[in-house]
Formats: sequence, C-alpha cells, structure tokens
Amino acid sequence: MNFVVKMNILKISLLIAIAAALSACEKQKAQQAPRPPSPVVVQDSVTLDAPRFIECMGTMHSLQSVVVTPQVGGQLVEVNFSQGGHVKEGDIIARIDPRPYQAAVERASGALRQAEAQLKIDELEVSRNRKLVKDDYVDKQTFDTYLAKVEVDKGVIEACRGDLKTAQINLQWCDIKAPISGKIGLREADLGNVVAANSSRITTIEQLDRLYVDFVIPNQYLYEVRSFMDKNGGKLNLEVKYIEENMRDKSRRATVSIIQNQIRYKSGTVVLRGEIDNKDSLFWPNQPVKVNLILETLKDAVSINYAALETAPDGSKYIYTADVIEWPVREVKRVPVEVLQVNDDGTCLVKGLKGGTSVVVTGQLAVSMGSYALAYSSTLMGLPYGKDGKPINPKDLKEFLAQATQTAQKLRAQAAAGAKPAQDK
Repeated sequence: MNFVVKMNILKISLLIAIAAALSACEKQKAQQAPRPPSPVVVQDSVTLDAPRFIECMGTMHSLQSVVVTPQVGGQLVEVNFSQGGHVKEGDIIARIDPRPYQAAVERASGALRQAEAQLKIDELEVSRNRKLVKDDYVDKQTFDTYLAKVEVDKGVIEACRGDLKTAQINLQWCDIKAPISGKIGLREADLGNVVAANSSRITTIEQLDRLYVDFVIPNQYLYEVRSFMDKNGGKLNLEVKYIEENMRDKSRRATVSIIQNQIRYKSGTVVLRGEIDNKDSLFWPNQPVKVNLILETLKDAVSINYAALETAPDGSKYIYTADVIEWPVREVKRVPVEVLQVNDDGTCLVKGLKGGTSVVVTGQLAVSMGSYALAYSSTLMGLPYGKDGKPINPKDLKEFLAQATQTAQKLRAQAAAGAKPAQDK
C-alpha cells in the first residue's frame, strides 16, 4: 500500500472520529436542555341524551293567506281597516256603493210579484173551464193551452226568484267582509276608486297564529325519514330557528306530517311541511328559517367541543386526549372518533370516546409531533391552571414551568426505559 493511500485512509478516519465527537456533544447538549411540556386548552367530554337531526333551510307560510277581491264592481264608499292591523272573520273592511244593487233587488222583486199575479189569473182560467170542457162547451185543445200557460207561469216565477236571489247576493257583496281572522296588509284601493269584480285588489290578510314551515331534505334521506315517521305515528318533531346568529335563541318546536308526493328532479330534494303554533307572532310569513328535523334521541351520547376535531389525510376524524399522569403534566394521545352530529352551539356528538375525558381544544399543533407528547392545561393566553382549577399568578410562572419541565423529563425517561407511569386520579 503506497503512502498516498495510507494518508487518505487516515484523513477519512479522522473525519469520522470528529463527526462522532460532534454528535456526542449534541446529544449531551440535548440532554442538558430538556424540552418543557406544551400548553394546551382542554375541555371534558360530556355524556347526555341528545337529538339526532337533519339540518336544513325552510320558509314560513301562512296557514291561510287571502287576497281580498270584490265580487261586484262599483265605487268604494267606505274603507274600514287600518293598514297592518288585525281583523276578525266577518268584519266589514270596505263597502261598495250599494244603490245600483238595491235597485236591482227591487226590480227583481217587482218582476216576481208580476209573475205570481199572472199565475193566479191563469189558474183561475183553468178552474173556470175545467167543468166546461167536460160538457164540451170548451174544446180540449183550448183547455190544454190554459194548462200550459199555468206551467209557463210557474217557470217564470222560478226564474224571477233566482234573479231576486242573485240581486240580493250582489247587494250583500257590496259589504266586503274579512273571510278569515288575521293581520291585514297594505291598502291597494283607496276611497272613491271604482273597482272591478273579481279583478281589483283591496288588500291581503295573513293568518299568523298558526304557520306552515316548508323545508327541503336531500332525497337520500327520504327513506330514513319515512321510517322514523312510521314509528312515531306518521309525525316527527322539528325545531325551527332564526337564521341570524344573534337570534339563534329564538326557536320553537313544531310537528311535521306532510311529505310532498314527488321528488324535485332538478335539485334532488323533497319538500316537507310542518305546522307551528305562533300566537306570539315569533315568526312571519315568507321568513327564511333554519330547521332541524329530529329523527331520534341518542341515549348517553358523548359531546365534545367541535374545535377539538382534527381531520386525517384520508378524511377520517380524530382528537387528542390529555389525561393527567403526574400533575401538572398530561399525556397526550391521538384517538380516532366518528362524528354522529354537529350542533349549532359549537359542539358535536362523537362515537369512540367516553364521557369525562379531557380533550385538547386548542394547541393541537404543538402536541401533534413526536411519539410521546406531554402537555399542561392552560388558558387561551397560555397561562397554566393550578391544582385549584384557577389560572396561576404570573409571578409563579417561572417556578411552574421549571416543575413541569422536570416532571416531563422524568416521565420521558421512564417511557424510554419502558416503565409505564401511574396516572393521577
């Protein structure tokens, strides 16, 4: 082996030795600077009975909605309602000039009396000639004519009675009455205007004490909804809420028993209709609302803060739990869960977790690295909690972190040695 080769081997050996020495120094420094546990915000999971529902959007509709239209034409001589006020069924809200219709009643009444008088004359004619026709003083054909005139008179009387009744109805229609009780709308025809029968609009009336709520669900839920309705006597409960965030506490329970008889092909949805009590006018016709169609009640369901949920690359959900193993240090574990229901209040129901488990709500990123993560409970601002459950005095923060770091270092050493630390009760 020549001299050059020997020198190269010596240089390589020297570099390896230096690298090993440097690596040992780095390890020694790492051991000399232990890593403190990470601050996290935790909340305990809660066990409760909670509804499982389908969340959807809906629209409120009046149980009865009426456009008030005159049934006879003429000039408006009275308007007896206040715009936006309430009316009762049968209240006269407007009046059309009745004089032409009163004259029509009198004319029809006179025609009826004439027809009745003519009937009496013709009946007397028949009575006088009945004996004469038997003695052949009056021929049979003439007498039959007298009988026919009596029948014609009876027909004229029936027609006159019909005309009189029609005239009386038209006279009654001059008083425009509220067909339902409810809230009246804006005035659409002013006093003195001439309105046309069955075309002009006077106003509208909406029933408010009971409302329909129409909402849609995706058609893939239809079979499940029908199954639960069959189990509950053809009905399901639903919760109707305001869609505005600051009004979410304004809600009311209702029942739904009507399913539209066909699926809307273009949108792939089905319309359902519920009925709601609204005596305090909490909701208004045509108001958009949020609807929760309640299918069943989940017994002993586990609820957690929705902020605790994490999503894996494959789309599955998981959370981090943080149980105290030696105060103040908590051991953080990743736990897969199945989401059963997301609620409006920022919580969700999950499967795969027990109630009373401490769940990491904030600080997941800090504890997601490494196979053995340790943390301590803190406020959102990072201030640790003491044993009494209250944030510690900021003056004691340095001492707390020193104790937490020392405890964490001991637990990591036990884990590295294979010893399982005992969990604090």
